[in-house]
Amino acid sequence: MGDTSYLENLGFSQNEAKVYTALLKNKLLNGYEIAKLSGVSRSLVYEVINRLVGKGVLFRLEGEPSYYTPLEYGKLIERMKREHENNINKAEEYLRNLAGEEESHDYVMNIVGIDKTIRKAAALIDGAQEEISLSVWQEEFMLLKGALRRAIERGVKIYLFTFEDIEMDGCIVFSYRISDASQLFPYRRLTLVVDSDQCLTGENSGDRSVFTYTKNHAIVSLATDEIVLNIFWFQYMKKKGVLRAGNTAKDFLHDIENMAKELNIGSDMTKNLMVYDFQRRMHGNEEGFRER
Repeated sequence: MGDTSYLENLGFSQNEAKVYTALLKNKLLNGYEIAKLSGVSRSLVYEVINRLVGKGVLFRLEGEPSYYTPLEYGKLIERMKREHENNINKAEEYLRNLAGEEESHDYVMNIVGIDKTIRKAAALIDGAQEEISLSVWQEEFMLLKGALRRAIERGVKIYLFTFEDIEMDGCIVFSYRISDASQLFPYRRLTLVVDSDQCLTGENSGDRSVFTYTKNHAIVSLATDEIVLNIFWFQYMKKKGVLRAGNTAKDFLHDIENMAKELNIGSDMTKNLMVYDFQRRMHGNEEGFRER
């Protein structure tokens, strides 16, 4: 890097840097001498000198001819530091306000691929301030465990809901601990709600996975409601005494059928047909659900 490149990187033009450094070396010069020692042509040198005088980098000593002296380099560097810091602070404020405006929009962003999704989920967990609600499967949980631990250390409250056997100190865990939970669903859904205003949800199908991230209030509320209702149902089953160690998917479906009858929930009511049809294929027809 040339002698003047450092000044050029700090906002000096090439000719301004040449003029200033020539004066810094020689302390006091007239225009002719500056042109000769700096290498800036005489046709340009006075324009450059006048710019630097206007910026307070050079000082003019009036006379015939006029002489010029440079601002002491330590004062120049100190001034540039203050200006640079001031510009950074103003840029930070501007960008913060701009980001705030963008965040107010209810946009929905699709994230393709489970690796990108896990990175986004970990970043959201790392940014959590107060509360995290996470509906998760074992495989995804293990990938997010580090970020969850960091959140716990920050004092963030964490609710975990899962059909598999998951434990984590510092979290409030609602776990069915079903030994073969994969027999219940044709997909592995992950739903993450952070501080009640951000949501990431989708189904893990590897590289073809498409997850949705949003701050849209309606979608965040729906995701929250799903986790809350799952927890309510878990607590109801716990109160009924049907949550047993080593429960299988078939045991779970049998208990669900019994409680559905008790609550007068008929099989003709609205349901997730993808899940319903999958369970029928895996465990037999509707009547078969009632056989243990």
